[in-house]
Amino acid sequence: MHREKGSLVDALDLDTPALYVDLDVLERNIARMQEQCRTWGVALRPHVKTHKIAEIAQMQLDAGAIGITVAKVGEAEVLPGDDVLVAYPLLKPKLPRLRALARNRRVRVAVDSVDVARDLAGIGTLVEIEVGVGRTGAQTAEQAVEIARACSDFQGVFYWPSWLDEAGFKAACAKIESALDALSAAGFDAKIVSGGSTPGAAKTPLIPQTTEIRPGTYVFYDASSLHAKLCTEADCALRVLTTVVSTAVPGQCVIDAGSKTFSSDQTFGVGTYGHFPGRSWTMRKMNEEHGYVEIDGKPRVGEKVWVVPSHCCATVNMHDEIAYGRGGRVEGTWTVAARGKVR
Repeated sequence: MHREKGSLVDALDLDTPALYVDLDVLERNIARMQEQCRTWGVALRPHVKTHKIAEIAQMQLDAGAIGITVAKVGEAEVLPGDDVLVAYPLLKPKLPRLRALARNRRVRVAVDSVDVARDLAGIGTLVEIEVGVGRTGAQTAEQAVEIARACSDFQGVFYWPSWLDEAGFKAACAKIESALDALSAAGFDAKIVSGGSTPGAAKTPLIPQTTEIRPGTYVFYDASSLHAKLCTEADCALRVLTTVVSTAVPGQCVIDAGSKTFSSDQTFGVGTYGHFPGRSWTMRKMNEEHGYVEIDGKPRVGEKVWVVPSHCCATVNMHDEIAYGRGGRVEGTWTVAARGKVR
């Protein structure tokens, strides 16, 4: 991103720390994933916890997404999409808000327990199958059938492949097949098989029963995606603009962004806190407001520096607004409408 005179506000003139999204890259990422889903023969239901921004959710819907995925009801309450999947265990105290949401929108919930399934009378449900990640989900095909019997509106199954490798996907496929066979034998027709994540998106054909996927990070990508070779630097639509505030320690500079800007999530598999485009710099430590950066050369105090965050989802949730534009210029800002919507 370069300074351009005689244009709109330059992104480098933003007060720091600040988040900036390149619209050209964002639009390309959205279009590419939508086209890939068509090639794979699955629908796209993006997870909006990544960006939490109404305007971006609408861009995804306009590009062909069938609906949205949320982690929490609060996200759905402030973001668009007539077809909503709550991809999170939903307990009874949330039901009044869920039913209010369902008055005007199609709502489904992923479940992995008989008790939750019974509570969701009248709500479409997907039974979650655990496929080797060890987070949530029915552990056996028999458990999946038991949960389905407790559902008043069983519509299919749900799985989360996270960062599974190819062997993990093949094992996951066997688990999905087993669950679907058991459900079918018990009289249940799983019309929906919902899976996918950004790291696992390209492996979707390894589980051919899949009907839709729920990637989120792909809209922005991040340093974790970059390290895992899911994208190139040019695909990273979200950057954090920071300022060097100290060069007092030899071999180090301190930037004005720490764990309250980037979150404390490290780059997946690396243990750093972001990628510095065009620089051989490494941030290995953060305080709340300080980023400790190992450097080559000596930047000047006051110099502004771009950083691709390690985890874009957690980074976005730290901010009230995000600037956007093209070619390093600022065209406007978006409100992070679902920021802090963790209920």
